[in-house]
Amino acid sequence: MMRGHGSLFVATRLGVAVASVPVRAAGEPAPTWWAHHCGCAWMAAWLTVRGREFIGGRELLGRDEWSDKIRWRDHKGQHDARHRPDLVGIRADGRPVAVEVELAQKSVERLKAILHRHALWRAGRKTNGVWYVCGDKDGRERIRKVADASGCFPGDDPGLVLELLETIGEQAIQARNADPDSVGFRRLAAHAVARGS
Repeated sequence: MMRGHGSLFVATRLGVAVASVPVRAAGEPAPTWWAHHCGCAWMAAWLTVRGREFIGGRELLGRDEWSDKIRWRDHKGQHDARHRPDLVGIRADGRPVAVEVELAQKSVERLKAILHRHALWRAGRKTNGVWYVCGDKDGRERIRKVADASGCFPGDDPGLVLELLETIGEQAIQARNADPDSVGFRRLAAHAVARGS
């Protein structure tokens, strides 16, 4: 992380035990994952300052209902994998929304498979759709094009929301600064907490 870009805290085994949270503690994050963890933390902060509940990444690992099959074919052949969202936010009406933090470019075919999974979850009323938090405008446009071409979320389908990570961070800070006493710690455990410095 760069100086001035906030802080990322990851709970140790002792921290998880003290918080009495039924999750396994994460190991120390590799530098290649820092940006992704920070993106998830900003989205968690964004949800928190709005008073929204969410299921964090570590919590999702223990919930089989949020892991489902995806399949895609590319130049390396056929791939079968399991996929779970990075977070699941809970809307004011109680409906869950999957959150994907997309900072590294996936292959088009894998991205189509993930979008198809989200479309199936939405059609089955498991979620109200998916939010993609993108690292830059090119990444956001790429996801929009793949979603349109695949037919999973065509046009202005409200089931697919594309937002820039920079915007999420700015909005989280603005909401917190607007009324710093309005939102306290609303969860037993968070995936991580992001704070501007």
